[in-house]
Amino acid sequence: MLISWALHVALVKLIPQMSKHLVPTVYAKMSKEDKRLWKTSLVGLVHTIYDSWFILKYFNDAALNSNRMDGFNREFEFYLALAMGYYAWDLTVCISNFKSYGPMYLIHAALGVFGILVMTSRQLQFYAIPYLLPEMSSVFLNIRHLLKVSGLSNTLAYKINFLLFVVAFIFIRIGFEMYHSALLVVAVFQGNTGKAFYPFAVYFAALGVTLTTLNFIWLKQILVAASYTLGKSKKRGDKTK
Repeated sequence: MLISWALHVALVKLIPQMSKHLVPTVYAKMSKEDKRLWKTSLVGLVHTIYDSWFILKYFNDAALNSNRMDGFNREFEFYLALAMGYYAWDLTVCISNFKSYGPMYLIHAALGVFGILVMTSRQLQFYAIPYLLPEMSSVFLNIRHLLKVSGLSNTLAYKINFLLFVVAFIFIRIGFEMYHSALLVVAVFQGNTGKAFYPFAVYFAALGVTLTTLNFIWLKQILVAASYTLGKSKKRGDKTK
């Protein structure tokens, strides 16, 4: 975990310097708040791409899928531990920006940190797949933030990316995650938790229910934003007729 944290801190420190050299004109025009969002979104983009990559890599892993409660893969555990630095950092960001982020992001971050701690203790590893694969939708969310602070919110690329985000959010973050959460709740209710520490199994079942609830709350906000974004396009089209 310490190595993961060190690598993550190095990335956070490196991004502003890289931005000054790679996109000097765009970066120079940003306000202090935009630069903060740019850094946070770039860090998040790297993290979500990494999460998506290693989760897809082990999506059909025999050891994990054949025994959802007790399946274990040592290499998979390594990738989970390497991801921990971001989740710990994200929790500190949610705490320090509580007034602007609100309680939902803090709850989401705290649940994630404890969940990965459990999974890196050789328990319930399979559930990293349904609970972390939804990070794939956040790839598009982070790109959206980057395009917005770059002054590209009126471009076609911005709208296509936002549409991909909405679709991924609905099918992966809500559909896929909710399905596996429901299966876990049933398994825990029936006592089919294998050798896993029972309170951890209960926690993961509650985690799935909580994440699904948060996702539906966020979906409402996302659909409002989607309506506004597409509405702007429609109004501009009407004016040209």
